[in-house]
Amino acid sequence: MGKICKSCGNYYSGEYCDNCGYGKPTGVSESVKKYRKAARNKPLRMQTEEDKKLYAKWAKEEKQEHTEKRNDPKAKMHFLLVVIIAAAIVIGYALYKSGALFSNTREEVIEQYFSSISQGDFDKFVKCFPKEIKREYEDDRQASGLGKEEYMKALYQEFTDTYGEGYSIIVKFGNTTELSAEDYDMSAYKDQHGSAPKLSEVCEVVTTVEFRGAKGSHTSRLYIYVGRSGGYWRIFGMDEDMGSINADGTPNEGDVPPIEDGSDPER
Repeated sequence: MGKICKSCGNYYSGEYCDNCGYGKPTGVSESVKKYRKAARNKPLRMQTEEDKKLYAKWAKEEKQEHTEKRNDPKAKMHFLLVVIIAAAIVIGYALYKSGALFSNTREEVIEQYFSSISQGDFDKFVKCFPKEIKREYEDDRQASGLGKEEYMKALYQEFTDTYGEGYSIIVKFGNTTELSAEDYDMSAYKDQHGSAPKLSEVCEVVTTVEFRGAKGSHTSRLYIYVGRSGGYWRIFGMDEDMGSINADGTPNEGDVPPIEDGSDPER
């Protein structure tokens, strides 16, 4: 036998109203709540005694449902889980931005730079630089039409010609001098690349690099400038210590000084 819903006036034949959900044993449905909210907007002077009794009944049902949800162990566990996940996201983001999470060191980015050259690894190579330089290398490779491995081989073909296939690069670190991030001039970098990242730290790392291969070997002393941006160390530039110059204009390799102990912060 059909019934008329006391909540929305819909005619239904089941255990509960299929229009608003009134009479559902699992609690007050969302559609019921919406209907009730609209019904309660009826001005008080226009409410009949039947309306007032119905609104009081709704309030009692909703209060009971709220109490049941609040005391439900599953609901409490769900709420606690949401709080834990939200806290973990906030903490993880803060650690990521500070560089404490998934960061690198000054030495690691320099080692990655030289190992990516000897291995011909384009992806590792471009990650050593700020986004502006990284983008320029990626654009240049796309324009060349070369694959990543082919591009790296062409970029450093001179090393292969000089030292032979499968050459190795040995890196040793000397003194590290901290520079003021505020005083480190990025204007030339910005002019060249269009924009410049904000640096929290800048260092000059004295590095001795030895190339070894079947065709020969060579040792260079480099001053590599690394900066920390967004929690990661990147390479911004490097200068080579040429030592004295021979009559033919080439550096005297015997002048390349041995690497110093990096414990002394002063060069």
